[in-house]
Amino acid sequence: MPITALANEIGSSLLPGQNALTGTNTTTQKSPLLNLDAPINLCSLSIGLFANAASSCSTTSVGLDQLGSIGTINIPITAQYNAIGLFGMAAKSLGLTTGQAPASTTQNGAINVYAPVSLCAINVGLVGDTASDCNLQGTNGTLTQTGVIDAAVPVTVCDIIVEIDGNSTSNCPQYPDTVTQKGQLADAYAPITACGVVAVVYGTGHGMCMPVAGFPLVNDLPTNNVSQSAPIDGVLPINACSIVVAVAGTASNQCEPTHLATNPTGSVPVNVPVTVCAVTAALDGNASGTCTGAGTQVGPIGTPGSPGTGVTLPITICGIEVALGGTSVASCPQPTVSTSPASTPPSTAPSTTAPAKTTAAAAAPTAVHTAAASAPLALTGAPLLVELLIGAAAVILGLAISRLSRRRGAHQA
Repeated sequence: MPITALANEIGSSLLPGQNALTGTNTTTQKSPLLNLDAPINLCSLSIGLFANAASSCSTTSVGLDQLGSIGTINIPITAQYNAIGLFGMAAKSLGLTTGQAPASTTQNGAINVYAPVSLCAINVGLVGDTASDCNLQGTNGTLTQTGVIDAAVPVTVCDIIVEIDGNSTSNCPQYPDTVTQKGQLADAYAPITACGVVAVVYGTGHGMCMPVAGFPLVNDLPTNNVSQSAPIDGVLPINACSIVVAVAGTASNQCEPTHLATNPTGSVPVNVPVTVCAVTAALDGNASGTCTGAGTQVGPIGTPGSPGTGVTLPITICGIEVALGGTSVASCPQPTVSTSPASTPPSTAPSTTAPAKTTAAAAAPTAVHTAAASAPLALTGAPLLVELLIGAAAVILGLAISRLSRRRGAHQA
């Protein structure tokens, strides 16, 4: 369990020049019982408390070649290029955001688990400007698992902005993955991605969570290839992006969720993609969220399995608007180009030839305008967490109203 803390700054400046891209991102694990690979990255966190903060970073997998007689475990924890500005002392920690090699992980054992956690491009500002930029290529790439039970649960949280009385920008480009699972009993792939969540109280916040140039496309949608061959094959991706809240400020975000081209050969395939995006709320402010391509598919891309053998249940919520004394815009547009379905796996980069423009694109899903008086909250089974969230929201709302009242009083005076 190697722990690396590098180039984290509090109230100071660290210019680019550190070589954060050394080492290898290739991990090979072979043991008869258990293989666990769970790199944890905490980078490009910009926290400004009455001061400015800016940071940038590239995530890393810290690869190893492990051969165990019982099991192998690799949990490298990397905290680097984070900036904290405090009480007038600005902080800047700028790491490299280009040149990182893609991750490559191979696991061969009875139980294989791959669970990388990446927290990056996260801004928290209170009367201070914040900025962050994250390159995820070092924790995205190729995964191959061969065992009895194979599980991959990558968790990515990036392009998150919470800003009170300041300006904030965040950028978190999305990189492709290729997953191959060959379990004898069960395969499970459940990526969890929260990218593009912006909350602003009397300030501005702008986030970007878009696929990089050259991301493999299927039907003009950014697509990862997933191949599974166990008797039970499960694909359960969860995407949450372009969730935007503005209180007496301006907040916006753009995202394009990644789709999965599934190719299960098992007798019981399960495919349940959940996507929640372009959800905006404004209270005396301006909120804008764009989510491209979320509503373009009737079902998931790829082969869901033979009729009657499994479950295919895509769940998509896109285009929810709530406004009270402000402007709220939630957009779910179609891709702007049209090409024939790819004849090669999505792991192959698309042709550089510019695709033809769409001649008759389907209409974008209509946004839902929600009244101020909404239905009661659904029971989640976690009342304490709900109470904490409600309490935090009440504190932020009270602060916003108080500051807004003082400013309006000053203008009237």
